[in-house]
This record gives sequence, C-alpha cells and structure tokens, in this order.
Amino acid sequence: MKVFFEKADFDEVKNCRRMPLEEKLALMADMIRLNALNTIMCAKSGHIGASFSATEILTVLYHAVMKVDPSQPGMKERDIFILSKGHAAAALYSVLASCGFFPVERLVTFRRLGGLEGHAERSVPGVEANTGSLGMGISKAKGFAWAAKRDRIEKSVFVLVGDGELQEGQNWEAIQSAAHWRLDNLYLLVDRNRIQTDMPVEKVVNVEPIEKKLRDFGWHVIRVNGHEPAKILSTIRKLARIRGKPKAIILNTVKGKGVSFMEHPWALRSGRGLYKWHDGLPFGEDYRRAWEEIMGRIRRKLAKYRIPVRPPVFQPELGERPGPKGESLLEAFSEVLVEVAARREDLVVLDADLAESCGLREFQLRYPERFIEVGIAEQDMVSMAGGLALAGKLPVVNTYAAFLTSRANEQIFNNCSEGSKVIYVGHLAGILPAKPGKSHQGVRDISLLRSIPNILICAPSCGSELKRMFEFLVFEHDGSSYLRLEHNQPCVHIPWREEKLEVGKGAVVAEGEDAVAIGYGPTMLSEALLAREKLAREDVSLKVINLPWLNKVEKEWLRREIDGFETVVCLENHSVKGGLAEEVARIAGRIHVIGVEGYGRSGEAAEVLAHFGMDSDSMARRIREFVKE
Repeated sequence: MKVFFEKADFDEVKNCRRMPLEEKLALMADMIRLNALNTIMCAKSGHIGASFSATEILTVLYHAVMKVDPSQPGMKERDIFILSKGHAAAALYSVLASCGFFPVERLVTFRRLGGLEGHAERSVPGVEANTGSLGMGISKAKGFAWAAKRDRIEKSVFVLVGDGELQEGQNWEAIQSAAHWRLDNLYLLVDRNRIQTDMPVEKVVNVEPIEKKLRDFGWHVIRVNGHEPAKILSTIRKLARIRGKPKAIILNTVKGKGVSFMEHPWALRSGRGLYKWHDGLPFGEDYRRAWEEIMGRIRRKLAKYRIPVRPPVFQPELGERPGPKGESLLEAFSEVLVEVAARREDLVVLDADLAESCGLREFQLRYPERFIEVGIAEQDMVSMAGGLALAGKLPVVNTYAAFLTSRANEQIFNNCSEGSKVIYVGHLAGILPAKPGKSHQGVRDISLLRSIPNILICAPSCGSELKRMFEFLVFEHDGSSYLRLEHNQPCVHIPWREEKLEVGKGAVVAEGEDAVAIGYGPTMLSEALLAREKLAREDVSLKVINLPWLNKVEKEWLRREIDGFETVVCLENHSVKGGLAEEVARIAGRIHVIGVEGYGRSGEAAEVLAHFGMDSDSMARRIREFVKE
C-alpha cells in the first residue's frame, strides 16, 4: 500500500493551471508534512515539532525559489541550502524526495543502517553539508557564499537555523564576519518557533531582540509569517534586490504546525509547561488523529481543484508503540543526584538545554535555586562551571558526551589546569542509541579527555555502581572527573560488588580460562556475557572483567588478572583509538580490540552493533579466532 506522496503527485499539483501558486505551495507543504510524519513513524524516531515548523520555508525554497537540478546535483551554478538545525532532517529528506533527488521509497530507511542518516547528511543526495551538532550551519553557508563570490558565480546560499540554536556562540562569529565581507548572496533563515527541546526559548536563554541584533551587526532583516508561502516567496524576491549586505528572514513559526494538538502554545499548556513533541512520537490514536488532520486538508484541496492524485493509505501499524526498553542508568543518576544534593548544599547542576534527556528534571524541581540552565552553549557552560568551582561551589556539568568533550575540550582543559573540582557528566556515551547518527554518538570522548592531566574518567555498568561511583566522585575524589553515562541499559544482569570500587582496579564478573575480555559500561559487558555463553557451547572459556576506570589502571592488579592468558581482548564502546585499550596495552603489551572503527552510523541498536562487530555473535566469533591465533 502507498505510504508516501510520490514525485509524480507533486508534479500533478505543480502542473495544475487552475490553482494559484500560493495554494500549490501550501498544498505541497502539507503533502511534505505528511511524508515527514510517516518517515519518522517508520523509524520510530525523529523530531516532529522541528520538522513541521520548517515545512513551508523548505517547500518554498525547493519548489519556487532555488536553482537546483536533481539530475545534476553537483552543478556549479546551483543554489545552496544548509539545514543547520539538522534534527529537522525528516522534513528536508521529504522535500528532497518530492523534487526527485531520490525515490520516496527511501524515506522508509530513515535512521536505519545503510539508509537515510538521523541528522542531515551529505550521503543523502541533495544534502550539501553534515549537520546535527548545532551552531555550524551559518559558518558553512558563509564558506559557500564566499567561494561563489570569489569564483564569480551567480548563486544564492540559504541556511536555516533554529531560534534556540542562536544561543550557540559560533553563530555570532559567523554573523559578524559575513557582514564585514558584505556577502549579499547569503540568506539567514531563522525558524522562530519559540520552543527549544521542551521549553520556551525565553525561559531558557532569551535570544531577543534578534532583529535588532542582526541589524546592528550589519544585516538586512525582515520578519514574516513562516507558514504563509506567498509572503515567504515575495520576501525572498524582495531581498534578492538588496546589495552589499547579507540578508536575514525571521520566520515566525509554530512548533508542530499542522497538527492542532502538537502546536505551540496549546501543546505547551497541555504538557504542563513542557513541550511534548520535540522528539516525542504520536502512537496509537494520536498518530491516527495527526495523520487524518493533515490528510483532511490535502484531500479538500485536491478535490477542489480536481487534481488526479491518489493519496497514501493510512498505515495503523506505523503508530504501534515499540517494545519496552531495558532499565536506564538515567533513572539511577537522577536519583543519586537528588540524594547527594541533600547532603551537599554547595552542589550546583548546569545543563545545556537537555534537562529531560539528561535526567535532571527532578533536581531542577527540587532545587531550582541550584539549577543553572545555560541553553545551547556548551563552552560557556563549562567555563562558567570553572568560575563556580573557583568560587567554592561543586559544579556538575551535563550534556551529551559528543558535545561536551569536543565543543568544550579547551574549556575543560583550562578548568583542570586551575586545580579546581568539577564533575562532568557525558550523557548518551557510546554508539547507542544509534538512530541519531554520528553527530550524537559519543565515541571520541575518552580519547579527547585522556591527555588532560588530573582528570579521572570512569564508566559505570549498572545503577548500583553508578550510585556508589557518583558518591565517590562527590565526597572522596579530590579533583575533576568525567562520568561516562550510557543511556542504553541491556537486560543482561552485570554482577557488581560494592567493595570492589577502587580507582584503577576492576572486578571479575565471570571466570574463564581460555581468554579474558576487559570492558566497561552496560552495553559491552552485557554483550560480553552473552558471547561468553555462546563460546562455552564450543568449549571456549571466557573471563570477563569490568574495568570502569578508563584512564587510570593499576598495573599490579591488571597483571595478576591477566596472568596466564595469551588472549587478552579489550571491549570499547568507543573508537578503537584513544580509549581504555591504550591504557591496558601499556601494561599488557599486545592485545586485541573490539570497538567502533570509522564514523558512527544511524540504525537500530542490533544492526549497528553487528555492523561494528560489537554484538555478542560477532564478539564470540572474533574471540574464537583470537584464541586460535
């Protein structure tokens, strides 16, 4: 059955002579909105709110403004579009498919291995730049615009940013120099939907007055309704005549536009002050309601102008809720954070617009006077934490591992050089969950921190170990630390004994005689225990060790534990380069390493682990081969 509107359907609408252009664009925007909804529901993952607020501007750009040719996607004269808010990839992919850059059938591969990556990615035909980590888009667009000027090519460069994204400092560096260089072929489009993640922008860090700020930097600025295609189109045409300065359009939009119960501000009120549909999905009856609301408008317009398009058929299975997930370390972290805060009045928590995702909401509600929301500004957050530490506070810094350790690496280094104590918590560490793709997968964090003196890097494997470890970092450890927190918790029980928590020493979770596997965290230890069972059926006995200290290994302890083993394997939920394996190899000599090679990939957990040879089946096969060598 038909799931998506196809390119031929969009061509029928565009070729309808009876229909005014503004109505064509509005109709196609809804067709793209429905395709984006189904794209996300096929993946059971994605960002509906941000995709829906951007649908009209994307439709206008690709179907009425930009000079692009799907048959020649690399032609020099093409106009350029960059989706800086890369989490709205479902909308961008749906627009590209509607133009014919790739068959609409590929939309079902969104966030699957070998398919359409979870955030905007150049591997997808028509996408000009990789985005996902916020704040980079204007700079990349500026590069395209400067090159076009230098090469004397007449082309326009458009970049779409979120309003909350403007909290990221790199944007303002790019805005400043773009005006200095008078890049009048550059168009900044601000999706002003007033919601970032799950809270109003003004309650996180207010970015207004955007219009005045841009004008003061030397930009020509216009503000329009971002859901009226005719006004968007006329505004872009008007701006094309402006010379000598870059141009900005502030698009007043509604997050979740097109589905009444997802629209801000109604959805914010119904969600008790929190926006539900940033990355939340409509299951069951909610999916039916959303689908029928969009399709209802489409059918009325098709009928009104007698356009011969056969709409997609409702697929109730797309609205089925996925199976239950395993126990989350996030719950244990949330609990211990609140418990420890009751005993340490100097403890303060900093967040970069991910309070819900990082398990901080309970602390925020319990201790609002000790909760600091800095917005999407990781470098600012980390340096502020440094100042707080020097002022006698104990800062606990939170955001995704991929952003914290890379974006703010210099700031972490600087803080550590001052000898103060900060606890950094890198959430979403490791390759899982894999659906968001490489921009969000924390597989470089250990390597980025290992060269910083006097920081302790640790990774708990279960809730009990996490609680004891966090208490140790707060009450016993003297100095800064990095707590590597995996949000994926497999169902295999990982034995842990509280008395074994000694820096540099791990614990044996399963005995064995033929090979020893050293790992950390719930994902790899769980897969190792499953691999151990499979190897046992082939008379290969595997010893499994949990070593949670990733940059400090006690030599004598390790030598005792691996004594007599010719096969030593280090299991990395990280790149094979720069992680725990290098600490182990310094002591043990030659070892084997299983981990992430190359860049991360979007996909289901099982298929991505298998792709990198990190699942239990691959692990058992590889260890068997190591033993035979």
